[in-house]
Amino acid sequence: MVARPLFREQTPRGLKPGLGVDNQDSPEFTREFVRTVAQGGCKHFVIHARKAWLNGLSPAQNRSVPPLHYPRVLDLCREFPDLNFSLNGGVSDMGHARALLGFPGDRLAGETEELTGTAWGWPGSDGAEGLRGPLGSLPSNFSGVMIGRGAMNTPCMLWDVDHCIYGDAPRAEQMTRRQLLEKYRVYLEEAHPDGASAVGPLHMALKPTLGVMAGLKGNKAFRNTADSLMRIKETRELGPAHVLEMAMKAVDEANPGVLDEPLSRTEAYKPAKDRSSGASDGHVIPKDRPGSSARGLKRKGVTGSGGDEVAEAVAADGLGDAVTLKPVEAEQEGQVAGVVK
Repeated sequence: MVARPLFREQTPRGLKPGLGVDNQDSPEFTREFVRTVAQGGCKHFVIHARKAWLNGLSPAQNRSVPPLHYPRVLDLCREFPDLNFSLNGGVSDMGHARALLGFPGDRLAGETEELTGTAWGWPGSDGAEGLRGPLGSLPSNFSGVMIGRGAMNTPCMLWDVDHCIYGDAPRAEQMTRRQLLEKYRVYLEEAHPDGASAVGPLHMALKPTLGVMAGLKGNKAFRNTADSLMRIKETRELGPAHVLEMAMKAVDEANPGVLDEPLSRTEAYKPAKDRSSGASDGHVIPKDRPGSSARGLKRKGVTGSGGDEVAEAVAADGLGDAVTLKPVEAEQEGQVAGVVK
C-alpha cells in the first residue's frame, strides 16, 4: 500500500511516526519499522520521539504523558545513513530548536555546548550520552526539528525565524503585534469580501490570530471579543476583517499600548529548571528519577481501559513534556515546513 503510489507518482514522500505503541517501542522495533517502510520508497521520517498508548491515554495525553527519548532519533540517523530524519515532540520555542540544531549561524548570548547536551538529554544521564560527540557532530542526515503546537499557540515566536535559523540578516526594525494583525486584516478584506454566513469558515479565517496575544495582558479581551462576535449573524456578514478590527479595539481599550510593544527576539534556550513557570520540557527522563507515581498520573486523568497499566508503566519511565505542540504537517522539497536545518 505504501510502495505502489510512491513508485507510480515518483513523488518524494515522508512519514511522521512515533517510536512505537504500547509495549512495542524498543529500539529494535523502531528500527525494523523504519527499515520496512523505507523499502517502500519513503526517505524522510519525522520522528515524534515518544511512544503512544492505544489504551488508557487520550490523543491529547499521548502528546504529553509518555516520556520523550530524543537520542533515539540520532541513533536512527546513524543506523540508516541513506535516510533523512527530523525530530518532533516537545520543541517549545526557537531557542530550543537552535540548541537541538547545534546553534545555526552566530551564537546568541548564553548558547554553550553544554546547552545542546541539555536539550538532547539530561546532563549525566543516558540521554546526554546519546549525543555521542561534541557540538557539530550531529549526523548529516539529521534534517531538522518540527515546531508543532507552538506555531499555533504562540505564532509570534516565528517572527525572526529567517534570521535565527536560516541565517538571513536581522530585520532593521522589530515588528509589533499591531503591524502583524493589521496586515492580516487587509488580507482578510481581500480574501473574504462578502463576509461569512457560518461560524465555521469565520473561525478558520481568524484561527491564525488567536495565539498572537498569548502570554500578554489583553489576550482575554482579544479572544473573548472575537469569539462573541463570531456568534452574531449580523457581525459574521461583515466578514472576519471586521471581527479582527473589533478585537484589536477591545485590546486597546482594556490594555492600551500592548499591541505596540515590539515582538521579542529569539533568546538562548532555557531548560525547565531555569524557568519561573517550572514547566517540563519533556526531555529524556532517567528511569530512576524520583517524583513520578501512578497515583499522580491518575490525577492527571490517565484513566480508562488499561489506565492502571499505563499509569504504572509511565511512572516507571518518567513523565513526558508539559508543553504539547501540534505538528505542522506540510512539507517543502523534502524538508519539514517548520524549522529545518
